[in-house]
Amino acid sequence: MAGKELVSMDDNHLDDHVDEEIRSCLDWKCPKSFFTYAGAGSGKTYSLVKTLNFIQEQFGIELNIYSKQIAVITYTNAACNEILNRVEYSPIFFVSTIHSFLWELICPYQKDIRIWIKNNIQKKLEETEIEEAKGRKGTKASQTRLSKIESYKKRLEKIDSVRKFSYNPNGENSGYDSLDHADVIKMGSEFIKCKATMQQILISKFPILLIDESQDTKKELVDALLDVYAKNKDKIIIGMFGDTMQKIYLDGKENLEDSIPDSWIKPVKVMNHRSARRIVQLANSIRRCVDDKEQRERTDAKKGIVHLFIADSLGDKQKVELEVAKRMSQLSLDVEWKNENAYQSLILEHYMAARRLNFLNLFLPLYKNKRIAQSVLDGSLPEAKIFSQIIFPLVDANSEGNKFEVAKIIKRYSPLLSRDNLQRESANQRQCLQTANEAKESLCRLFEGEKMPTCIDVFKEIDRTGIFNLSERMEHIVLDCEQEQDSTVEALKQALSTSVSEMKNYCLYAEGKSSFSTHQGVKGLEYPRVMVIMDDAEAEGNLFSYEKLFGAKEMSDTDFDNEKQGKDNSISRTRRLFYVACTRAKDSLALVAYTKDKELVKQTVLSNKWFDESEVEFV
Repeated sequence: MAGKELVSMDDNHLDDHVDEEIRSCLDWKCPKSFFTYAGAGSGKTYSLVKTLNFIQEQFGIELNIYSKQIAVITYTNAACNEILNRVEYSPIFFVSTIHSFLWELICPYQKDIRIWIKNNIQKKLEETEIEEAKGRKGTKASQTRLSKIESYKKRLEKIDSVRKFSYNPNGENSGYDSLDHADVIKMGSEFIKCKATMQQILISKFPILLIDESQDTKKELVDALLDVYAKNKDKIIIGMFGDTMQKIYLDGKENLEDSIPDSWIKPVKVMNHRSARRIVQLANSIRRCVDDKEQRERTDAKKGIVHLFIADSLGDKQKVELEVAKRMSQLSLDVEWKNENAYQSLILEHYMAARRLNFLNLFLPLYKNKRIAQSVLDGSLPEAKIFSQIIFPLVDANSEGNKFEVAKIIKRYSPLLSRDNLQRESANQRQCLQTANEAKESLCRLFEGEKMPTCIDVFKEIDRTGIFNLSERMEHIVLDCEQEQDSTVEALKQALSTSVSEMKNYCLYAEGKSSFSTHQGVKGLEYPRVMVIMDDAEAEGNLFSYEKLFGAKEMSDTDFDNEKQGKDNSISRTRRLFYVACTRAKDSLALVAYTKDKELVKQTVLSNKWFDESEVEFV
């Protein structure tokens, strides 16, 4: 028995050599860059943090003395926070998203930024003018082009008056002095690749650069960093962690592993510490036609369960998904499947969640506006944050009779009780408190009836009482103005004319507190029970197609051409997305495929040997 336990322990530690290989690269006398293959559930973050702890122990004092840092680029703010927490916020580590990392590098070089922006806008202006000259006049497309031309000209006129360019990596950037997210990526990558001085600044500031989720890191930056490495092999260590099968964004570098220099160390993790045995088997079978990488489950892994439910795309989807959850409870002998908050549903696009969670009227106008779409998706939209951070907590605390929490919120956020206002009204502080309390009561009364107020009703009440500050844009939203306003304000007006109940649902979704997530948004996360919802008919985009992957729809000519040329296509993209979604599950996995041809889907998945016949049923 003791010998058997020893073998099991050794099996579960098959990947220990990977951390040792990475440590061997971190030698100033003989620096080596590396690419670590780390599949789903392999403990990638564990290895990354272990590497950082080793660096702290070995080089922490030296890095502090010479004011150098180790850069860690991750894909999301949540991942940044997790890593920072695990390394106890040590100052030798600069952990950031790609946007924050590039802005940190280029921000001091305002003169170069100004020249780049001028040239970039001038180029866009000339291209749009050529398009307008060739295009038909009087059409909607022409109006859009003319609007762009006017916007470019105005920005060029004002560019020299900008004292300092600004950028917010976690929100909107709409002023003439602001850079947008795409500008920062493009400019930062160009500076690194084309300016020798910038390369030296990068190396001097960050002698070690580690990239998490490297398969989805912007290709411009990857190319720039590979160029830095080629010219400075003995001065910088670049470490990449990733898995090309989990590449789900189009702006990542295609065939990344093929671009990695032969001189790099390439350790491989083979374990999946997350998922049950049957789920790991499914993931391996999905991957088998792509490459030769297979994972091994832990020796103590549960058997697990996977089940594919095939449904008509024209059916009642809410009814289908409730029936699937009920059936999974029977199949897995797990009553938690009957609790909709105990399993995670993964949908293809955000607005599918908006429809299911009832915030579609709020979501669509905002999502269609390019200037604010990103802040809607990442939850940083100011018009939503005032609800999630201030209004909803205040109303909830007031309804619960939690006077302490009510007082804390008002004291923190209300200008009526700000230090400046209380000093100005030093003789009438009691009146200030009474005014704030009356404003709070008036605001909370809006939420008391059966009919919920609209979001604009709430803003109007805040504007009337002055209980909280409204941004200039929020004040424009409140105005009952007949004159057509900025397209973003118009989109916000339309969205915020909906009930606050939709805003509540949206906020829960944006904060990751609902039972729905997108296939893309859960990369790196895990759940005991997962329901993957695959529905092309409900998805607006054409980048992914489960119907094509499952054989119910023919490949397009473009798909065939791309496949022949070894390029990405809708099937290869969808296969990777399918892989990512399936590997989020720890114990049980339900897959719901909505289709126009149930029999074809069943034939395809069985012929691919992804499922046994007993694991597939029609609903």
